[in-house]
Amino acid sequence: MRGMRTMIPGVGILAVGLVMALGAGLMSLMPATAGAKVKLTMFIWAGANQGVVPREVVAKYLKTHPDVEIEFWESTNAATYPKMLAAKQADPNAPLVNFGYFNVDLSNRGDGDDMWVPLDPARVPALGRLPAPMRRPGNRGTGYGIINVGLMYNKNLVKEPPTSWTALWDPKWRGKVVFFDNNFMPLVLAARLSGGSEKQIDPGFRVWAEHAQNIRALPTTNDALKNILVTGEAQIAPWFSAIWKFWADEGAPLGFVNPKEGAIAFPIYLQIVKGSTPDQIRVAEEVINELLTVESNSRYALLTNNIPAFPTPKLAEAVDPALNPKVLESAIWLDWATMGEKASEWRQRWEKEVKSRM
Repeated sequence: MRGMRTMIPGVGILAVGLVMALGAGLMSLMPATAGAKVKLTMFIWAGANQGVVPREVVAKYLKTHPDVEIEFWESTNAATYPKMLAAKQADPNAPLVNFGYFNVDLSNRGDGDDMWVPLDPARVPALGRLPAPMRRPGNRGTGYGIINVGLMYNKNLVKEPPTSWTALWDPKWRGKVVFFDNNFMPLVLAARLSGGSEKQIDPGFRVWAEHAQNIRALPTTNDALKNILVTGEAQIAPWFSAIWKFWADEGAPLGFVNPKEGAIAFPIYLQIVKGSTPDQIRVAEEVINELLTVESNSRYALLTNNIPAFPTPKLAEAVDPALNPKVLESAIWLDWATMGEKASEWRQRWEKEVKSRM
């Protein structure tokens, strides 16, 4: 009848016991379930051999750490950082990337945005061996290398390369200078060499207001700047040694010198992003420690044309003189934190006081 059940005494209990016993036996025959993997995303720069060493180091690490999975996010800091910030604002515990390479500009901006995890010196002992200028406040990352900025020039047209940063505003080079728009390195150099500084920028604006017509163009892309120099439309530019080297190796008629006052040090860093889990932070620190070995650091430097955090005599013999690690001994270290804070104000002044006079 509907709604009625028939129960034979003892059979229900026996059946349940049999099912439980069979289940236990089957479970004993099944392989043990592996623990969940620690998954991370590592940011690396795209192109120009930037990904070779991190991929090698990660592959070696994963062979001995099967419980870890690391994916790569390959792009540029400029394109990726806004996405990182948006992800942090959406969920501070779900970062877009967990660790990777960041340049000095974005590293300082990230300080203000509370983006970085302090590294543990016990897990990253190489921190204690870093040259002082390569260390970050509160160990919020670690220096990995430096792309020095010097003067690039057209070798076909410039027979006597300039030897000083002052060439940028020397009347001799009127209409022959090119650099990125809103690139404030030339502004800060003019201030420093005229008695000012990043915190006292007025002398720099006076220099460039008086010599604005030295500037031929203010492009916004690498290729545009390269074409202006190669065609001879302009003849000298403050530029990155690493990028110049690739262009020169490709046959572009471009030379490079480190000015007598010193090249500008443009550091690159390895950093861990806040919001990563303790396990992700541990893995990231272990990988970073491997990247900071002299062997990995030197190999990265040779492949990407930068000065390593840990230079060696052998490396010094192998690199172009413009990239010699001794460049660090006389390098100019800019106050990037102040430059970041003042960027908006300086852009407005630059438009009014300099670009309007070009």
